Amino acid sequence: MKLEIITPEKEYFSGEVEYVEIPGVEGHMGLLPGHAPLVTMLNDEPDEDLKYKVDKNSKEIELALGPGYLEIAQDKISVLTDWIVSEEDDIDVDAAEEAMQRAKDALENVTEEDEKYDALQATIARSLAQISIKTRRKNL
Repeated sequence: MKLEIITPEKEYFSGEVEYVEIPGVEGHMGLLPGHAPLVTMLNDEPDEDLKYKVDKNSKEIELALGPGYLEIAQDKISVLTDWIVSEEDDIDVDAAEEAMQRAKDALENVTEEDEKYDALQATIARSLAQISIKTRRKNL
């Protein structure tokens, strides 16, 4: 089956895969060829990662995802997400923690109606994802 992972900046991955495990809003889903058509939102919690494997002999790839959508149609899986954090990224945990703290501090001075609110929440979520991916990679 074909997997496409796309962010606003680029097509992150496009190719044939053996399986995909993805966090949907209604729970983790294991996707194999022949899966029923589906459109759903992604679960973008920091510890909920998309996982895929190209073939039996390849390494499993883990990606933390931002908000987005999943579409399954005719053995094609399309993942559209605001951002991706990969195990392969060069992650500076100290910088991620500082960015998260600055965003948390700034949130104290805004309301949910403020135009900066969503951007600050996104910064916190991305920072948490970076820290989570880096911590897990270090513990393997």
